Amino acid sequence: MKRHFFPLVTLVLLGSMAQADIVVVNQASMSFSPQHVTVNAGDTVRWVHSGGNHTVTEGTDGSINGDEAFHSSLTSSNPTFEVVFDDVFLAANPRTDNVYDYFCSPHFFSGMVGSVTVASSEPGSSYCSGDGSGTACPCGNTGGAGEGCANDTGSGGLFSASGSASIGADDLVLSATNLTPGPGLFFQGNNAVNSGNGNPFGDGLRCAGGNVVRLEVRFANSGNGFTTQSTISVATKGGVSAGQTKRYQYWYRDSGTSPCSSLFNLTNGYEITWAA
Repeated sequence: MKRHFFPLVTLVLLGSMAQADIVVVNQASMSFSPQHVTVNAGDTVRWVHSGGNHTVTEGTDGSINGDEAFHSSLTSSNPTFEVVFDDVFLAANPRTDNVYDYFCSPHFFSGMVGSVTVASSEPGSSYCSGDGSGTACPCGNTGGAGEGCANDTGSGGLFSASGSASIGADDLVLSATNLTPGPGLFFQGNNAVNSGNGNPFGDGLRCAGGNVVRLEVRFANSGNGFTTQSTISVATKGGVSAGQTKRYQYWYRDSGTSPCSSLFNLTNGYEITWAA
């Protein structure tokens, strides 16, 4: 037994010591090299200047609008710029398929563009979006790709998760962003409502149902960027067992100019198959 024990311990220790990577993108004349990179959640991308005056600006339109996920000059006086693509960044700056396109503002029309794709490290998968791909939103208040139905901000609440689906690890964190000020409820259900397409409910779609478990009430406000995360043991509170698939959603108050005047809305749905 001892001959098998020590290699196992070594593997566990090596796994626990694994660190995030730094991926370097060089500015090479009027281009970024490599132009397109794929990283894991938690990795850092570092842009390095070699000459001229440039920017690293997230977006696709060549304009600086103030709503970019990241923006910096890249010049001789500011020769490096880096972004950590961790779970907090991803939750606060959701993009379709975790693809972050970017450009150099002075040289956008010369084709100086690039992209960072963050490989999915989520423990589950999204379903039942209010983006027109399934059941229509109650009053035509369609959200963006992958989001719930639009709230009074014009965007839809976006549900995601980080950590793992391991009951033993007990490190799952549920997240919701694109919210409105006020309280909301993380909840768990057994079923994907209406074959995963959801049914109209308030200003949104009810996606998770059947033996509903109220997990945790959390608040969103300007101080946390209208993003909130769970703080409980989801596995314990949800009473889950290995092999079970559970569905999750965030139900929140929308007390502003509620699109359908129901004054509440929901994110997209999210499903997780739990492991030991």
